[in-house]
Parts: sequence; structure tokens; C-alpha cells
Amino acid sequence: MKPLMYSLYLFLSVSAAQAEPLYVERVKLSTTDEQKLQEAHKQIKEHKEVILKEKLFVPPFHKRSKNESTDKKSLCNTCHQSPPHNADERKRSFLNMHSRYISCETCHFKPENIQLEYHWLNFNEDDNKISAKRITPFYNKEAVIIFSDHELATQAKQTWENKPSAESSLDELNRERAKLKLDLHTPLSKEGPECLECHNNKDPLLDLKSLGFTEKEITKLQQHSIPRFFSRFNKEEQRLRMSDLLQ
Repeated sequence: MKPLMYSLYLFLSVSAAQAEPLYVERVKLSTTDEQKLQEAHKQIKEHKEVILKEKLFVPPFHKRSKNESTDKKSLCNTCHQSPPHNADERKRSFLNMHSRYISCETCHFKPENIQLEYHWLNFNEDDNKISAKRITPFYNKEAVIIFSDHELATQAKQTWENKPSAESSLDELNRERAKLKLDLHTPLSKEGPECLECHNNKDPLLDLKSLGFTEKEITKLQQHSIPRFFSRFNKEEQRLRMSDLLQ
């Protein structure tokens, strides 16, 4: 077994007596599903780096602001770009707006039979910097997430960026990456909640009042027109029109 993967597996097998964030505990409990492993291997082989264009042939009409850099980078950003959503062309702009205020795990980490709480967590440690708070899941008063400086994230990055010593070992390396990808994603759900699971006034996913929102802000979020548009017109061929947002 390659040294990097050995050290990763050694890390994952550390005694449970050592307190770890809930996400890490779930990664340790993940088991290998051969079919899912084959799917992950296929995804690794077909993976292509996404290159963002800085200079566009036609300049954008709207002013674009860059994402503020934060002291802490989540584990997700070790591999995923920020903003992270790019697959759904209809929703991705709206989904990416959330990434500045909501951590990835708030939408994608839903452990069974465990009641999570949600609080603001500052992704900046420097008091001289602007606060970069994001809504983050907590369990037993501890954040369930880890950051890019955590040992697990460091080992994952090393494994992903490792270069094969020869052409014949590329497939072996890709299989190691596939196992790593599967382990890291097993505690997560690919699809996040539907818009109206948060943007409603009956049983919202997040307790906005406990998060510090005013009554006026809560009403605006719960009655927002865009989530209601997506709930009414959920087919890709149904285009977003301004008149629909006014209904």
C-alpha cells in the first residue's frame, strides 16, 4: 500500500476515544461498496480540471465581486472550487449565493438518527478582518465540520495531488483516489434540500430566529419568490422569466 494511503487509513483507525468532529467519525465508519467504488473510479478517470476564464471576450454587464478570502478553508474546498455549484444551469447562480453564508455541510451532511443544531461560525480568525460567518451544523456544541488544516484534509490533498511514478501505476493511483473520494463523500448527500425546505413558514429546516434574523428578515426569506418559482417550474426547459417571479 502506498505510504500516503497507509497514513490516511492509519488516521481513520485512530481510537474512538479521541474526540473528533462528527463528520470525521462518520468517515471512519464508512464501508466499501464495490459498485460505488467502481463508479468513483470511473469518475476519477473522466475527471477534467475546470479552468475559470478571467478575461471574457464579451465583458459581463453586471459588476462581479470576487469571493472574500477567509482564514479557514473548509475540507470541501480542498477539491471543490468556490463557488461550488456548476451543474444545474438554472439554479447554480442562486445556489452559489448561499455559499457565502452557509457551509456546505449545512445542506449536504444529514446523519441518520442524529439531531443537529445550526449556529454561525466565523471562518476568519483575524479580528482585524471582516467577519466571515456561515451557518454551520453543530453536534454536542461542537462544529461537525473540519478545515483544510485538519490531518484528514492534509492527507486527502497529498493523495489527490500525488503523481504516479510510471504510466503503469496511474490506474493504481486512480483506484486509491476513488477509495478516498468514496470515503469522504459517504457521510454526505449529493443533493441538498429543496428550496422550500428552508424558505417556508411552517416547518423550516433552519430556526432563523435563533440564528439572529429579525421578524422582517424572516418573513422576506420565508416568502421569497425565487424558491417558489423553482417549486412551480422544476423542469429544465421551463425558463426563468421576470413575470413568473412576480406571481
